Amino acid sequence: MSDFRISDPFLRRMVYAVGIMVIIALSFYTVNLLRSSIIIALDVLTPFIVALLMAYIFAPAVFALQQRLRLGRIMGTLVLYIVIFMLFFLLLAFLIPKILSEFIKLVNALKAVLPGLLANLSQNEYLQIDERLIRVIEEKISQMEINYEELVSNLLPGLKKVATGSIGAVAKATKGIFTGLGSVFGFFSLLMFIGIISFYLIVDWEKISPMIRKMVPPKHRERVFEVLDKMDNAVGGFLRGQLTVSAIVGIMFAAGLFCMGFVGFPGLRNYCVLIGTAAAIGGFIPYLGPLIGVTPAILIILFASGVAWGTKLIALTAVLILFGIIQTIEGFILQPKIVGRGAGLHPLVVMFALILGAQFGIGGMIIAVPLASVIRVLVLEFYWLPIERRESESGG
Repeated sequence: MSDFRISDPFLRRMVYAVGIMVIIALSFYTVNLLRSSIIIALDVLTPFIVALLMAYIFAPAVFALQQRLRLGRIMGTLVLYIVIFMLFFLLLAFLIPKILSEFIKLVNALKAVLPGLLANLSQNEYLQIDERLIRVIEEKISQMEINYEELVSNLLPGLKKVATGSIGAVAKATKGIFTGLGSVFGFFSLLMFIGIISFYLIVDWEKISPMIRKMVPPKHRERVFEVLDKMDNAVGGFLRGQLTVSAIVGIMFAAGLFCMGFVGFPGLRNYCVLIGTAAAIGGFIPYLGPLIGVTPAILIILFASGVAWGTKLIALTAVLILFGIIQTIEGFILQPKIVGRGAGLHPLVVMFALILGAQFGIGGMIIAVPLASVIRVLVLEFYWLPIERRESESGG
């Protein structure tokens, strides 16, 4: 019996495309049927998933510490944990209060500016905005203020003291945050549990590869490990690289806006840490960090009251120049050198993976991007590259 083969290259591509779409549709249907079970499983496994990702991200750092400081595996892991603990303490004691303080200032500043801005818009003869719409918006703003005060009083007791710069109120604010989410003891117990699991995973990390090698039949071993190496480069390169790029982008934005505050626009200095943090968080999606950083900076300049338009235009030009510099550095230096071209995921793929993962809770969002990197490698290795080879061989 001869093998069935479609000779026309275009028809062959169409059949492949339809087949892939059918497989994707069936996969989505199956996942939807199992959605409740998947959510329960991810909720249970989330600490283990987080611990595995932590071990995966930090294991190379432990290897580097071992080589440079000539430490054993356990001692190298302990040194790394001490560094992480110190960074976590600094985050909890200094960065979070500063972010909350700047957030409160920004919200209060917007509430002070918006009524006047709305009044000017309602009087503009060209825009012709209905005054009733303006009143509805003002009403919503006042309601948001009431809700905000309730949020502060219920979830973040002591936040107003933090906003004034009182470090002594950090404990109260932190306790309020975690009480709203559950309990302080439960939260730190979860962190300790994750830390213990990741500690043992890092210590035994080099034993994982030989164990997997024994499980794979010898005739398939070379091909399997070739694909696994590519998965490792893709997932590890993206996670470690993109986290590093995000941190660098956030720091560059915070430092740039802080310096601008001294040369003509102090309002930017007041919110530099908040904007830098937002840029770092958004920077996990490639090239989105600079955009998230520049948007609030522009709005702050435009909404600033009592500032001449000449000063605003200079500040806007400086912010756009900073945005262009950071975007260029990320696109031409950080992404190729740190993340690597082979490990990079398209920003739309990352956004789609996060949105899809969010349907399954926190655990789904955590594994979404690594899983997307793995799927990308599998599609390239077993679908796209074979098609290209066949096309080149057939001359189509």
